[in-house]
Amino acid sequence: MTKESKPDRLRQMGALNPKPEGVRAPWFREAGFFDPLDLVQVKYEMLRHAREDGTNKADAAALFGLSRQTYYQAEAAFERDGMSG
Repeated sequence: MTKESKPDRLRQMGALNPKPEGVRAPWFREAGFFDPLDLVQVKYEMLRHAREDGTNKADAAALFGLSRQTYYQAEAAFERDGMSG
């Protein structure tokens, strides 16, 4: 039996970041907990960075390799549905 890789599981769930190289946040560049392949984690940290660290939304989106439109979509989904959004 072959063990599935994390990218395979993320792909199956629709949560694989198609552009992980665009994530420039330093804490995603170091090996450890943060994974630029995990789009859910990337979006959550983008929202958290803007809310908690005071970064404006456009800069937060750029730091995480995402568009402002994606920021606003993620923000609305999170406010509506929490993490499952």
